[in-house]
Amino acid sequence: MEKTIIKQSVIHKIMDRGILINKQSKLPCRNFQIMISTLRSHILILRWTTIDLSDQDNPKQCFRYECFTKEGTPQLCSIYYTNQEEANAFFWSLQPLYNQSYAIDHKL
Repeated sequence: MEKTIIKQSVIHKIMDRGILINKQSKLPCRNFQIMISTLRSHILILRWTTIDLSDQDNPKQCFRYECFTKEGTPQLCSIYYTNQEEANAFFWSLQPLYNQSYAIDHKL
């Protein structure tokens, strides 16, 4: 896949959604990344991590995803897989375009 450049205005649109996700989540959200996949090259993907600390002996970390147009408009969809092989192929195809530890930091 050729190197994809993402405009600052698109980063702001997607990370503004990240701020809203963070505010609405009952779990801490970290490590926001705007990504692209060879399997879904027509969309941008916001991936972040949620951390469930309700069981101190067994914390759970989960990746969450949302889709966006190349212009940064939310598509109100998520990424689903039919089987583990398809899921693995998708994970391996992801390429980060922008990284942000905390959603709020993108405008500081």
